[in-house]
Amino acid sequence: MEDSRKFDISFLGEFKNKAIESEFIEYDMRRYAKVLGPIALIFGTIYMMFLIADYFAIDSPYAFTIILVIRSLFLVVSVVVSLAIKKVNNYINLPYMITAYEILAIIGFVVIIGFYESHTVLLFFSVTVLTLAIYIMPNRPIYSQFIVIFLSMPFFMFHAKNIEGIDTTVFLKIIAYYLIMIIYCSIGAYLTNFYKRKQFLDRRELLRVSVTDPLTGIYNRAKFNEEISQWTDNCNRYENIFSLVMLDIDDFKKINDRYGHIIGDSVIQNLATTIQKVIRHTDILARWGGEEFVILLPNTEINQALEMTERIRICIEKSKYHKVENITCSFGLVAHRKNEDSESLLCRVDKLLYDAKNCGKNVVVSEANKIGERVLEIDFQI
Repeated sequence: MEDSRKFDISFLGEFKNKAIESEFIEYDMRRYAKVLGPIALIFGTIYMMFLIADYFAIDSPYAFTIILVIRSLFLVVSVVVSLAIKKVNNYINLPYMITAYEILAIIGFVVIIGFYESHTVLLFFSVTVLTLAIYIMPNRPIYSQFIVIFLSMPFFMFHAKNIEGIDTTVFLKIIAYYLIMIIYCSIGAYLTNFYKRKQFLDRRELLRVSVTDPLTGIYNRAKFNEEISQWTDNCNRYENIFSLVMLDIDDFKKINDRYGHIIGDSVIQNLATTIQKVIRHTDILARWGGEEFVILLPNTEINQALEMTERIRICIEKSKYHKVENITCSFGLVAHRKNEDSESLLCRVDKLLYDAKNCGKNVVVSEANKIGERVLEIDFQI
């Protein structure tokens, strides 16, 4: 079980652990990717429709032309963003695109209202709507907070005081109400992001539990069946290769009878750890059931797999297992054949494991080594 302290959430509603935060962003942005494109198109269209209000409020043809260009360019940007989102493969970078898009909208907004000769209270309404839109848009909390500040500061510094019919007292009240809204939205955004991340951790843990063996922490049989089916389909389609190992602890019943099931479980746990130290990080290890394990060796032909399996056998034989001291394992080894399904492959390796038991145990039996000869010429150290 991973230490829950690694996944503390900051006051901004993000994981303090950068690795888990990146994993969450990837997951979260992948979920929203399908709706972000349409949202950008809708936002760009509405942004363009405000040109109607500009037409009646702007007297200068020059100013209106500039505003028309700004709104048209933003509509084009919205279309480009909508199309670009569909082609995004690395979802971790999507928040950068969203943030840049929102900043462009704000810059355009601030520039446009600068062309208005007179301002009305409705301008505050526009800023409020734009602020709410920023909080609603899927993005990292820290980026949303930055953009709201980026919007608020230039507006209140350069434009808000120019609104007609407003005195200092009313202006300060408006700022106070706006700040209350920001605080309320910030709290809402924090709680939303907090519970989204808690839900992500729960889902992550459920997924981990569903694919791992509770005793050893390695893949369980169901997950291995999924992996070997994918590899079999892949190899049949693209003519790749892989090998499969099945191993069994020799005389495990005697260990349980003599030392008890708790020690027997400890042996299984230590065996899984021992194997993990020998195999490559690309190899797939799973507990098949009881004292049986399976190892899928991707892109490995039979002779290379035979040497690797012999290394595992020697490492297990020379390792210490608490009260039991030493244990041995028997191994069956096969290579995938063209157009063979996973069921046939598992039947063949199971038969060879049975042969290994009958050959005197503590031996690797493969189709290249059916009599159970050991591969002795290996320079191997524990």
